Amino acid sequence: MNKYLTAKNIENADLIAVFQRCPFEEATSDCPFILYHRLNDMKEQIRQLNTLDEATLQQLRSFHRSCIVVRRSQMELNEANSNEL
Repeated sequence: MNKYLTAKNIENADLIAVFQRCPFEEATSDCPFILYHRLNDMKEQIRQLNTLDEATLQQLRSFHRSCIVVRRSQMELNEANSNEL
């Protein structure tokens, strides 16, 4: 079995990619994932994820979901403004 197919990794699959890089190319200055991006090593990023308790993972997940909503809204607004020109 693949050493990355652990119950915790599967449960937190939505966070693994965000630990590696920002899906919006550039993270916001308050992004808690920047620390993990700077590791620039997938194995270490996953190892770090596995050291976090459930409450911390939930906080990270909540931040990420809120960020997606805000960034999508910004993108839609920017697109609407550029269509007006």
